[in-house]
Amino acid sequence: MHARFELRRDAGRVGPSTGPWVRRKQVARVQGLETAQGLAEVLTQKGETLGWGLVSPHSSIAVRLLSFGDTPPEETWLEDRLNTALTAREASGFQRDDTTGYRVVNSEGDGLPGLVVDRYTEDFVVQITTAAMAVRRAAIEAWFRDRGHTRLHVVLPPGAAKLEGFEPGVFREHDAETLAFREFGLCFETPAPPSQKTGAYFDQRDNRRFVAQLASAHGGRLLDVGCHIGGFALHAARAGVEAVGVDASKVALQHAARNAARSKQDGITWVEADMFGPLKDPQLAGPFGTIVLDPPKVATNKSNVDKAVDAMRRLVGRSAARLAPGGHIVLCSCSHHLGRDHLDRVMNTVAGPWARVAMLGAGVDHPLAPSHREGEYLRVGVYRRR
Repeated sequence: MHARFELRRDAGRVGPSTGPWVRRKQVARVQGLETAQGLAEVLTQKGETLGWGLVSPHSSIAVRLLSFGDTPPEETWLEDRLNTALTAREASGFQRDDTTGYRVVNSEGDGLPGLVVDRYTEDFVVQITTAAMAVRRAAIEAWFRDRGHTRLHVVLPPGAAKLEGFEPGVFREHDAETLAFREFGLCFETPAPPSQKTGAYFDQRDNRRFVAQLASAHGGRLLDVGCHIGGFALHAARAGVEAVGVDASKVALQHAARNAARSKQDGITWVEADMFGPLKDPQLAGPFGTIVLDPPKVATNKSNVDKAVDAMRRLVGRSAARLAPGGHIVLCSCSHHLGRDHLDRVMNTVAGPWARVAMLGAGVDHPLAPSHREGEYLRVGVYRRR
């Protein structure tokens, strides 16, 4: 017996064009048992079936829709969608590009809300962020093991667990402290969970290569601020560009230096510093032909967007003074609430003038449901000083 969620008369538009989430404030009443194990039928105020989805009994997002229309998903929907996601990645040409680090499942973008899976060569990091996926954890693990993928790291983050009402934790079947992968032939290792997100930032993979090509074509050194394990800096070095990587984490910088050695990339200097601090180290003085600014999430909700924009403005202002004439600033935002208009707004407040030459996002292994605006979080604006 499935639960039936009837929408309020004032719920607003809900449907394929508005995204897959049904928020609790939009629900008038629930008939049947509201559990994360079962499916929910979502009804309009007129009693018509809008669609079917997964239930989060304790969340402000009551239902995450799996399909729209009268017909419920097949009982094998989980396995079917995992198969489709993996097949799509295998067809994306990563092996041809000597890349063994990529996203296998991207939540709503693959029709699997609350499930993210990243591949690190033979290791798979499974991140679960909803109650409905948490109760299906055993089935998810079994699906991967049946295909010979046994090096699983399962992460249930504390923040999501608190919101969704499940127990947090990290579960691993072996004691690997690092995850190894290749990215366009470069060799990387990153700390295993519970490290940063799933360990690395595959969403920036194509952008790292693009920026390296841009820096090589226009000349000058590259400054990688918020370099983590060295992605932008290593790509730049391979393109023949001298690079400086900056991060506040000593551990991240140690991994970055080892990754440069593994990839036989010289000409990179590593500096431990807080990107939101004064950046007084003499090695950061410039001039640089390209400056990458990749901060952590600075806007967690709509209410702090203005503060986030102001923090980004100060960061860009300090960095722009180190930029050579005609150079490029690459400004990254991993905050859903901080979009391309906000990045333009930041640049318009900094001494220029500037021309936006590109606006980048995540790669093909990070698909998005077209109406799921919350799923689009990565924006990378490339600006040239005119």
